[in-house]
Amino acid sequence: MIEEKTGDLLNFIVESGEPLRVLVIESPAYLRALRKKLPHADIYLVTSDEYLQAEEQLQGMKLHWLILDYLSEPLPFEHEYFDIIMGDQLLLRAGNPQDIASGLGLYIKDTGCFMTTFTNARYWKNIRDLMGGHFYHVCTHVFTRDEMLSLLAASFYKDAYFLPADDGSKVDEDFIGRLENMGFENHSNDLGVRTWMVMATKSTPEILDLKRLFTKENRRELVNRLRRVEFDIDVMENTAGLVQLWDREKLFAAYLANFIKETIMHTERFLGNVIPALWTLGRKNIAIELIEEMAAAYDLHQDYKAVLKWQTLVRDGNVAEPEENTTAGSEIDNAMVKQLPPEKRIAFITCVNSEMWYHECQLYIKHLAVPDGMAVEFIPIWDAQSMCQGYNKGMNQTDAKYKVYIHQDTLIVNHDFIKEMLKIFSEKSVGGFGVIGCRKLPATGIWWDGMRCVGRVLHACEAESVVDSICQEVEEPFVDVEAVDGLMLVTQYDVPWREDLFTGWHFYEIAQCKELQRRGYEIVVPHQDSYWCIHSPKEKPLDPSYEKYKRIFLKEYGVELEPEI
Repeated sequence: MIEEKTGDLLNFIVESGEPLRVLVIESPAYLRALRKKLPHADIYLVTSDEYLQAEEQLQGMKLHWLILDYLSEPLPFEHEYFDIIMGDQLLLRAGNPQDIASGLGLYIKDTGCFMTTFTNARYWKNIRDLMGGHFYHVCTHVFTRDEMLSLLAASFYKDAYFLPADDGSKVDEDFIGRLENMGFENHSNDLGVRTWMVMATKSTPEILDLKRLFTKENRRELVNRLRRVEFDIDVMENTAGLVQLWDREKLFAAYLANFIKETIMHTERFLGNVIPALWTLGRKNIAIELIEEMAAAYDLHQDYKAVLKWQTLVRDGNVAEPEENTTAGSEIDNAMVKQLPPEKRIAFITCVNSEMWYHECQLYIKHLAVPDGMAVEFIPIWDAQSMCQGYNKGMNQTDAKYKVYIHQDTLIVNHDFIKEMLKIFSEKSVGGFGVIGCRKLPATGIWWDGMRCVGRVLHACEAESVVDSICQEVEEPFVDVEAVDGLMLVTQYDVPWREDLFTGWHFYEIAQCKELQRRGYEIVVPHQDSYWCIHSPKEKPLDPSYEKYKRIFLKEYGVELEPEI
């Protein structure tokens, strides 16, 4: 007999006639009330109880059944398949709760959510038991709200909402009062809550609104166009593309204004490009509507004054012709480039599995300012067996002195990148550089665990947002580091990548830094007035092979590390 629930996690769910996809894990008590709230939903039940299908209460409910242990078996679904994944205490028995939370997140749409309950470590009874020397609850996972929030953030959830579960437990107010007198904080009556419910979303509320209105493909095209305009990439052509998208998909100014707010870092620069271009294209109507909506959306934003300045110019009709694009892109003739001596060439080497991303990466490189007498060449490596194997293959295809090993989803937005590169490499002791890394590797070998991380990069892990990742600022022209992130590693000396050891996709760049250092060369991170790169990786759990390659790295290079304490 299944005890049916009408509350708890269902309190997060609003009645809807939409054909949502919902996955319920080991929590059949929710099914009847869930079906009433979501009559047209496609409901899946995952359970390890093979006898549950015989329960009379569950007959005729149009369920999809899966008999498996979700803690040890992968779910047989496509990624981003469900709108909701829910179940009580889903992290209770997990060996590594973060693995389960992030693993389940792979199956949730970017507009979807994960809902579960968890035992509150700060519940007054748990504290009383610990004070009495009893550790019953330590046998399973308990969390504070802050710990759960941190776990969910590390599992790539962007927002979380908490509610106390109504489990009928009695509260000892006198004991809670004594705890408060001892200095225990009790926000939201935390000490009196035995079980918390949490709903974690894959996006913040602002981003959710952007995602719900247009398709993922349209949002990707939109941000690509906007970002190109922001960074002076064929401004007229890409503004015309924005106009076509506006007309074709019936975009509206309020949506576009909020999209710009979430995805554009340099508002003044962007408006200085897009408004004159719209004026020239004869689409003043878009410029007028957009700037009015931006003035409303940017209230209290750091770029509000820049928006108001352009609002005044647009209202007065005082918009000048677009400035000539001084970084116009050009096609690269690799055959012609190879006629130049090695010291006049820069090779951009990339392991590629996405035509779309590689095209975008190339587009920004083509708009870099190339010093007279120098040239760039592209070396894409398709179907690489590993990062090291692909980079070795690329390295052996060119004798260019300068090589930029760059991810396909890294965009170089500093137009003077090559000039800056030559300045850094004028120091012959410098073998390579990246844009972010650590002064000394910690004992784990993981650079971002280091005590003194330096550099900066923009991260755009989804089309609808961009965030700035800033470590310690580099005040000098550059600083010596032990390792850099592999989103981009630039070298002026050829050293074989260790494909004999690193046959996958992790620790390849850290190993290459150590190989250069073994030969007496420095690795550095330069000073950046503004961000040199945008990196657009897809957020996902670390592959299990990560730990394997960490062990390989530490076995090979561990004795050379001098971690800071």
